[in-house]
Amino acid sequence: KKGMEVDQMIDSLEKSIAQYKEEYALLISEAQTIKQDLTQVEAKVNRSRALLRSLGNEKERWETGSEQFKTQMSTIVGDVLLSSAFMAYGGYFDQQLRQNLLTNWSSHLHQANVQFRQDIALTEYLSNADERLRWQVNALPADDLCTENAIMIKRFNRYPLIIDPSGQATEFLMNELKDRKIQRTSFLDDAFRKNLESALRFGNPLLVQDVESYDPILNPVLNREVRRTGGRVLITLGDQDIDLSPSFTIFLSTRDPSVEFPPDLCSRITFVNFTVTRSSLQSQCLNQVLKSERPDVDEKRSDLLKLQGEYALKLRHLEKSLLQALNDAKGNILDNDDIIAHLETLKQEAAEVSRKVQETDVVMAEIEEVSSQYRRLAQACSSVYFTLESMNQVYFLYQFSLQFFLDIFQCILGDNPSLRNVKDYDQRLQILFTDVFQIVYNRVAHGLLHHDRLTFAILLARIHLRGSTETGDALDEDFDHFLRGSESAVAGSKTESIEGFAKEQVVGLERLSRLSAFKNIKRTVRNDDEITAWLELVNPERSVPTCWSADESLPPVAEAMHRLLVIQALRPDRLLAATTLFVNAVMGDEFLQPPERELDFGGIVFNEVSADRPVLLCSVPGFDASDRVEDLATQERKHLVAIAIGSAEGFSQAETAINAAAKSGRWVVLKNVHLAPQWLVQLEKKLHSLTFHPSFRLFLTLEINPKVPINLLRSSRILVFEPPPGIKANLTRTFSAVPASRINKEPGERARLYFLLAWFHAVVQERLHYAPLGWTKKYEFNEPDLKMGCDTLDTWLDNVAKGRTNLPPNKIPWEALRTLLSQCIYGGRIDNEFDQRLLDSFISRLFTAASFEHDFPLVVGAEGAMKTITIPDGTRREQFVDWIHRLSDSQTPSWLGLPNNAEKVLLTNRGTDMIGKLLKMQTLNDDEELEYVDDESGAQRD
Repeated sequence: KKGMEVDQMIDSLEKSIAQYKEEYALLISEAQTIKQDLTQVEAKVNRSRALLRSLGNEKERWETGSEQFKTQMSTIVGDVLLSSAFMAYGGYFDQQLRQNLLTNWSSHLHQANVQFRQDIALTEYLSNADERLRWQVNALPADDLCTENAIMIKRFNRYPLIIDPSGQATEFLMNELKDRKIQRTSFLDDAFRKNLESALRFGNPLLVQDVESYDPILNPVLNREVRRTGGRVLITLGDQDIDLSPSFTIFLSTRDPSVEFPPDLCSRITFVNFTVTRSSLQSQCLNQVLKSERPDVDEKRSDLLKLQGEYALKLRHLEKSLLQALNDAKGNILDNDDIIAHLETLKQEAAEVSRKVQETDVVMAEIEEVSSQYRRLAQACSSVYFTLESMNQVYFLYQFSLQFFLDIFQCILGDNPSLRNVKDYDQRLQILFTDVFQIVYNRVAHGLLHHDRLTFAILLARIHLRGSTETGDALDEDFDHFLRGSESAVAGSKTESIEGFAKEQVVGLERLSRLSAFKNIKRTVRNDDEITAWLELVNPERSVPTCWSADESLPPVAEAMHRLLVIQALRPDRLLAATTLFVNAVMGDEFLQPPERELDFGGIVFNEVSADRPVLLCSVPGFDASDRVEDLATQERKHLVAIAIGSAEGFSQAETAINAAAKSGRWVVLKNVHLAPQWLVQLEKKLHSLTFHPSFRLFLTLEINPKVPINLLRSSRILVFEPPPGIKANLTRTFSAVPASRINKEPGERARLYFLLAWFHAVVQERLHYAPLGWTKKYEFNEPDLKMGCDTLDTWLDNVAKGRTNLPPNKIPWEALRTLLSQCIYGGRIDNEFDQRLLDSFISRLFTAASFEHDFPLVVGAEGAMKTITIPDGTRREQFVDWIHRLSDSQTPSWLGLPNNAEKVLLTNRGTDMIGKLLKMQTLNDDEELEYVDDESGAQRD
């Protein structure tokens, strides 16, 4: 019985234990649930706090954005109206006129009480930073003008017609739309109709170049004359219906900024003018020099653009994804970790952007400081190019493209031997500044007539002075007097006379006395007897007396300017010589020298000219430059095809030869192309559309002719050939052109005979400048005469010498040489008895056995005194070249057998002509620079 009770107790206890276990498990479960709930609550609280913090930050940004949005909405009508008007009407104009339009439109909106943003930046309003970065990657220059134009090309309603003289827009379009397989064609292209139909059907962009010769077949395209039939969109092209792709677009372009289009075409298109302006070119040059010289600063500037673009874009994407996540969220928002993560990422990105923006001011200050150091160079580059652009005011032949200048600038930055081993930034900048002027002058001077080289040099010197930190604009008043002093009338009807001075000289002194430095000049010249003697000197520019007042010592450039003004007033016949000395004082003594040496034709053809740039060999009448091409082709073993232009057969042969040579890399020379100016128009456009082998070269020889197409001149490298002025230059050219091995060939007397012929050739050509005093008329004495004379000397000397190393002077066949030179080589051009006697006298005096004596006189009475120039001793080319180098740069008419006063009128007229050209250029540049300064000041105010 007790055992049963124990068993029952055990059962009861086991049941109690089991119950307690269950209750305990339940309690444990409840405790676990409470813990989980507590954890969830804590997580929700943490999420809530994080959400509140993140939303708090976002609230600030969104509130700021909301306020900005309200402001934008309040001005959206005016902003959109300004932007629309700008894109519709502003494209045709340059940067300054666009700014004027915006100013006028803004004034009208203000009067009509239409609100708009006063500080609206259209480039930022109509595009985002990502687009601008992409455009720059695709070769769009990084300046406001080009960015505005890119916006118009992107947002057009009417198809764009692009005015693109430099070709920058074409390059940008081809890069920007290459993924869409843009095609390039022109109305002169035989496959134009086929290309147009293909683009219409398949939606490829089409670029039509040289639209100044417009084809009305495009009218239905520009008018968008489409019709829908059975779900198809058709457009009629001629007599054919073509399916129109919705993605089709067409761009028209011209390289001629002066072309005038008819009103009916203007109403169908949107003009986009890429003609470069001073400020846009300055920006381009500054960008290039920073990329080359200070890549670290350029990288920081690019990073700033990326900050504006990439971070802003990233924030927009995060905001959109956050709003999308909030919109898609189901249930309790606190349970969604993705939204919290989005908010946290957004917060971090916003904080990063804020930090970067705070650093922007410091970085911008650094960039601006470095950029300001190079801005002087960029401004000089811009001024140099626009001087080149204006040179056509001096002479129609002087046409220079922007690409020509940019190639020079890129050469100076990229492959400049002067910069090797130079690490200091300031030194490199000074070298770049100097080389811009020197290399531009070297390359341009070969494309100028000789008497215009000094005009161009003084224009460069003026730009150099303005960019100089030492002199700045201190000489503006003096330079203005130099140009315009003769325009002002002298006060009073009578001018007091000064003993020993001509009336014109007294008038010059009166005008000069208006400058503060020369206010006492009349009293000075009265009291100084030496000035009267100085006036009679042959070369007074070398020793100008100090007749100006200065409180302190003047810099050399200012003194040179004052000497130039004194020469202009008292000895205008020496103005050109004094101007040369002034240019030397500003630019250095060697600045004018390189172009005076013999042209390195091979160096230009191989190093300075690309396959797509023809070489124009322009010569004065009677001067044939085609021999240079043939000699170079022979020397370099290049296959040369020579074709004379002037007949229909010649045109077809030329086109065939160019097409073949462009693929194979051969050379083609077309002679006398001035005889077919209309065909040259077609040739230039054809060349623009061809693809060339890198070794291909095209040479065009022509006499200077105003009918040569401007576009051909701008797209070519121009080299001008004329007899070199001055005995020294002529001798230098002759001895550079004839190989040393030919001159030094035995017998030893050959070199002396070559010198006599070179001197005679120089005198004969120089006297042409004094016609009808030097010769009764202008004869075409030229290089072929010299070449034939050299051949004649060689033939007769070799026949007589028979291999001997020396030949007595009396054994030289003087009579034969004199007869051939007098009657055939040079005399064959003369048809006047007096000129023939004159030629005979020169030949008989020079070509004689006495010329081998050491004191044989070449010139008697040189320099206006009893000075005699005798023939140099020597029998080697090097000795004669050294003597020529030491010869005086300035010559008197006595060197040519003329009285020394023969050139006074000639030189005075040349000086007056130079002043007239400078004045024309100065007036044009002043107008452009005034617009540029207004544009700059307006930009600074903005």
